Amino acid sequence: MGRRRIEGLRQRSYFGPRCLPSDDHLGTVQGRAGRVIIANLQRGSDLLESLEKLAAESGVVGGVFTAIGAVGKAGFTFYDQANHKYVNISKNEELEIVSCSGNFGVLDGRPRIHCHVVFSDREGKAFGGHLMRGTEVFVGEVHLVEVEGVRLERKVDPVTGIAMLSF
Repeated sequence: MGRRRIEGLRQRSYFGPRCLPSDDHLGTVQGRAGRVIIANLQRGSDLLESLEKLAAESGVVGGVFTAIGAVGKAGFTFYDQANHKYVNISKNEELEIVSCSGNFGVLDGRPRIHCHVVFSDREGKAFGGHLMRGTEVFVGEVHLVEVEGVRLERKVDPVTGIAMLSF
């Protein structure tokens, strides 16, 4: 990627790609699409643990993913912004994965998955939040795109208590 000056933005290097901070966000990194990994998940496995294992085994330290499928039960959370804590929610029923997306990064040297998921029940009611352990895969397919030249590091933000991407 060639470097060019963008009016009003200061450029700095972070793990090689450009990082463009501005007033409305904390910064960006740019990389190139690398490997595309498609995976079938094992029936009965934990969805979050399967995603973490996929990241570790493939060596992905920066990437984005989507997933589709169904689960036998689900564990997810809602972040209570006023109290700075996660509220656990669990559903012990068959559910469809309506939407599942997130990114692969690194926290304290270990793969870290940040995933939001929306489920629907047999009546079409939808609910979701931040994916947690306890979501049992019935069938699942993951579509992962590695971002080359980027290591998505996470650090806990002292204000929110959330492990955020750090540029």
